[in-house]
Amino acid sequence: MQEHCSIIGTILTGINRKLFKRIVDKYNGDRYVKYFNCWSLFVCILIGQIANLKSIREIVDTINFQPNNQYHIGIKKNISKSTFAEANERTNWRIFRDVFLKLIAQLPQKIQLEVENLVKIIDSSPIRLDLTNHTWAEKTQRIEGIKLHLMYDLNNALPTYFEFTGARTNDIEIGKKMDIQKGCTYVFDKGYMDFNWWSDIDDKGAYFVTRLKRNNAIIELSKIQENSELVSSQLIRLKNKNLCHSGRNRCNEKILRKVVVKREDTRPLILVTNDLNRSAEEIAELYKQRWQIELFFKWIKQNLKIKKFLGRSENAVKTQICIALISYILIYMAEEIKKVCRNISLKNLLKLIGNNLFTTLKVRKYGRKRLKDPNQLQFQWVFF
Repeated sequence: MQEHCSIIGTILTGINRKLFKRIVDKYNGDRYVKYFNCWSLFVCILIGQIANLKSIREIVDTINFQPNNQYHIGIKKNISKSTFAEANERTNWRIFRDVFLKLIAQLPQKIQLEVENLVKIIDSSPIRLDLTNHTWAEKTQRIEGIKLHLMYDLNNALPTYFEFTGARTNDIEIGKKMDIQKGCTYVFDKGYMDFNWWSDIDDKGAYFVTRLKRNNAIIELSKIQENSELVSSQLIRLKNKNLCHSGRNRCNEKILRKVVVKREDTRPLILVTNDLNRSAEEIAELYKQRWQIELFFKWIKQNLKIKKFLGRSENAVKTQICIALISYILIYMAEEIKKVCRNISLKNLLKLIGNNLFTTLKVRKYGRKRLKDPNQLQFQWVFF
């Protein structure tokens, strides 16, 4: 028996169409739409992300050049540029945000580790916009555009939550909105310094690792313990019982751990955590791993289309970023393609499938006599 499916069709199998339809109905996304619905817009922008297409014209021409494959990916007929642009401006971006969250919730359990072993990194990155074309965006001394706030699962190398804000919004305001899992460890920088939020994390049975400002008043509860030549630690407690504008400091009564990491040609790195079980070296290594989220931001900006946008409105910009993150998850989930392309980096895999989106992925199933496992499959690239 032989079955044939294009690469883009294989990637789209990660989306539950019925669930997608329920999310669209929640926001009335297809109301008064004749043929170019939310699914068609999603597929078009997804193809643009994976195939590195830079404009609406390139996306439309690429899809219209494949009339035999349009039906199989859910597009009813040829697309016009004006129809695409209009749908991109009006379709609610929250539809695709909810699709992303549902995808994360439905990931196979085999990639999920025990909650006690999970490490999640919280950070934000600016998405720079030209204020001449995007007049709705905000401006600060360093940023012109919007912020993408992200929670990154270090164990599975996946983003698990994101939110958009203006450039003037403080990171801690979004951090307080994120769900905290019991037993999980959260790593973040000084932009998320809020003692009461730290207390909330501890009250929920989770752990945090972050930096401590040098002028923070502390009470030393133990002597400094030299764990190694570069790392030392001691038990501390925050001294101030009240905060300037937030009332009582609920973290004042918590026993914390201060970890000092010596660095060459610069000041030592001062960390603080409520995790009293891990060694000081492990705490220092956890904060070092915070750099992984910076690498993720760099990767998506270099390999996906979130620098140049297909529309100027706030809705169009957020839609494109949401679908960029969805495309990352879908490629991560495409087990059939990853089996074919063993030992290939994600960057090269993206280029490979981007150049062959409408190429057929041929799956051939052999009989019991030829293979010990009758369910074993062999995958081949077939070009027509």
